[in-house]
Amino acid sequence: MKKIFAALLFSFALYSCDDGDITVTSFDLEDSDLSLCEIDGKKVLWVVNNEDVYESMSLELDDNRLNDTLTQRILTLDVNDEPIEINLSGEGNRLVYRIYDGEINGRDYFCQGVPPGSPRVLEEYVSAGGTVTITTSFNDLALDADADGDGLLNAEEGYDPDGGNHLDTDGDGIPDYLDIDDDNDNVPTESEITANPGEPTTEEGFLNTDGEDNLPDYLDPDDDNDGVLTRHEVRQSEVEAGNIDPRSLIIADDGVANYRKKELSEISFEHELQLDHSINRDYRSNIVIEDFNLIRQDGSGEDIRFDSYNLGRLVVNNIPFELLTNRQQELLDAEEENEEENEETTTN
Repeated sequence: MKKIFAALLFSFALYSCDDGDITVTSFDLEDSDLSLCEIDGKKVLWVVNNEDVYESMSLELDDNRLNDTLTQRILTLDVNDEPIEINLSGEGNRLVYRIYDGEINGRDYFCQGVPPGSPRVLEEYVSAGGTVTITTSFNDLALDADADGDGLLNAEEGYDPDGGNHLDTDGDGIPDYLDIDDDNDNVPTESEITANPGEPTTEEGFLNTDGEDNLPDYLDPDDDNDGVLTRHEVRQSEVEAGNIDPRSLIIADDGVANYRKKELSEISFEHELQLDHSINRDYRSNIVIEDFNLIRQDGSGEDIRFDSYNLGRLVVNNIPFELLTNRQQELLDAEEENEEENEETTTN
């Protein structure tokens, strides 16, 4: 694409400023890190350049397939589906390139209903036709990333980047690299990794309370090996009050919870409740524009055509992502089915 820019330089790059200086631009804003705003119901993706030339590229989109709110600053949550394609037409969907007479603050300029009076626009090009393709994927899938934020890398939790055969230690339907509770014991994985000085560990250095099986606590459903599952070493009264965390049951002066002490195994209550497994995830939307013209808006009719233009990427982190275990999904389905039956009974 840079070769195209070089070829177009003479037709497009000499602009006279008020003080007589000459402004030169390569129009090279491809493959940029983009920012996002919402103005009058439209999503605006933008990038600015304040080096040598004061210029910007902005993509204005009005499409009901895009995220209906920007409280999360994300363009779309559609991942691994068909890319979103939007036709550039009219005021609702358009690509705009501008050159200014001074440094531009992108957020001040693109994120307000009325742009500031300064800097002043010297030249403007607006798209005619073309197609925007938005492809969104998760941005936390590298082997050295930590998608569930539990302190273990995806690679350490059996993430399979090729075949999708991810490790699911507890068989709850959520792979370990997305599971905040890998062994389904209602103690978060991040709380079962690190040993205090003097506590037993596995060969890899992870906490191993029972010290007998080289199975780290975060993968061991019975951390103290007393025959009672960790998740059941809780009081019935606390479970019924909504507290299912085994860490809460400390019944001795040493501050060690019941699920890590064999001699207190008689304190237990069996139940099916599980932790909320929802996490925060990172997203990446790549924006490519194809088969479009940019028309200079000074009445000259100057027309520059592009076959393909990689505008860049929008990366957004820490977006809430709901996850349900198989059992939680079953209970939710049963609850919804009961509600439907009750509504039918009431209607009849």
